[in-house]
Amino acid sequence: MQTELNYDTVFDAQEHFRVLLDSMSRPGKINMLPAMDIHPPDGLQSSAALTGFALLNSDVTYYIAGKNSADIAKYLLVNTSAQHAEISIADYIFIPEYFYGEELYNARIGTAVYPEDSATIIAQSELISQDPHEGAVTLTLKGPGVNGEAKVYISGLSRYLLDFLKIQNDEYPLGIDMIITDKVNNVMGLPRSNRFTFV
Repeated sequence: MQTELNYDTVFDAQEHFRVLLDSMSRPGKINMLPAMDIHPPDGLQSSAALTGFALLNSDVTYYIAGKNSADIAKYLLVNTSAQHAEISIADYIFIPEYFYGEELYNARIGTAVYPEDSATIIAQSELISQDPHEGAVTLTLKGPGVNGEAKVYISGLSRYLLDFLKIQNDEYPLGIDMIITDKVNNVMGLPRSNRFTFV
C-alpha cells in the first residue's frame, strides 16, 4: 500500500479540514472536496479517503466496517499514521454505503463529564443533493447552524443508520457526530446537536 504522493499533508489537509468544519457548522449545507488524483482501495470513496486524511493523525484511532476493511485500514495507516482500533475505542468509524450493523451500538457516545469523548462516523453514500432523486432519503434538519430548516436528499444511506443516530443522539450532549460523503466528492455534516426527520 503506497503513500499518496499527490496529496500534501499540510496544505491539502488544511483546505479539506476547513471544508469539513464548515459542513459541521452548517448542517444541511452540501460542500464539495476538491478532486484529487488519489487511489483508495475498493470500498473507500475518494471523498471518504480525503475526509480521513484531514481528520486522522497519529493521536487518533479509527475503525473500518464492512468489506475490504484490512486493505482500507492499511491505506489509512500509511497515509495518516493513525491506528486501527476496536469500534468501542475508535475516534472515527468508516462505514460503506447502505451500512447498518449492531456493532455500531458499541461506538462511543461520550460521558456526562466528557461528552466530547465520542466517536464520529464517516458514512459513505451514493449521492447527496438538494434535489430529489431515485432511491433518496429525504432528510429534514433543524437546530444549531440551520436557518429554520434544511432539506437534503441522500441515496445510498441506510434508514436503519438514521434511526440508530436519532437514538444515540437523544440525550444530547451525548451522542455521535456524522459526516456523510458521496461518489462525486460531496460532503455534509450531521452533528449530534442537530435534530432531523426523514422519509
